[in-house]
Amino acid sequence: MAHAPRYEPLGAGPFAKTHAKFTGIDEVEWSALGEGIDDAKERERGRRSFILRALDEQRSLLAFSELLTELCLSGAPIDVIGSMTRVVRDEAHHVDLCDRVVKQLGGWGTKSPKPNWVRTNKKLSLQRRTLQMVLGSLCIGETLSVAMIAGVRKHTSDPVTHDVMTRLLADESFHSRFGWWWLESMPLTDEDHEFARTYLAKLLPSVAASLRPSAEALAKPHSYSPFGSMSAAERERAFTETMETKVLPGFDAAGLDASAIWAELEAA
Repeated sequence: MAHAPRYEPLGAGPFAKTHAKFTGIDEVEWSALGEGIDDAKERERGRRSFILRALDEQRSLLAFSELLTELCLSGAPIDVIGSMTRVVRDEAHHVDLCDRVVKQLGGWGTKSPKPNWVRTNKKLSLQRRTLQMVLGSLCIGETLSVAMIAGVRKHTSDPVTHDVMTRLLADESFHSRFGWWWLESMPLTDEDHEFARTYLAKLLPSVAASLRPSAEALAKPHSYSPFGSMSAAERERAFTETMETKVLPGFDAAGLDASAIWAELEAA
């Protein structure tokens, strides 16, 4: 079927009404999305970009639902669990938002790619699994996501898509803050600190390799899309600035020596 690979909505009945009440999804004037943009290439470009964004949101929905379960299992404070519940609800909303943009721009097609699922390592203790997810998916992933969405939104001229990006940006900002709040609030043992440093030493090079534009990408000319885009140079600046002013100092403040790890990576 030509729809999102997962999480197709019922679209009617009590579940749809409850979801709409929580998210305000039906307040968006979806029929106006792409109005006046007749260039088939631009619409296809927007459709493809939101397919990728929808897959990222599906991945986050599963990952953070898993983290919420593990916080419950570990007996985390109820206000932490309640705040994490908001993160999961937000991700369900994002899946719906991005799916609707895809459909408004032509649909998913018959060969939808699959999300690159992120799962916690069940061989580790609950505390260590939670720590990995907080460091990797929230403190790094969502903090970088805020910078990238802000950059894309800056060049989004279609009004409806701009509204969608604004909602994503507001929510991702909270998700990033949740990670840093957790790191400030949850006491870590000396063993936890050592585990986290070892994890970051492996994770930071992987993040740089996957998110920083290549030299070839930086050399290519860029044209902006009415449905949002960033040039490779803008992505590089956003990545570097976010790492150097937010992510690394945040980890350093938690005693994780991330700047030293990053300096070794940059010198390699």
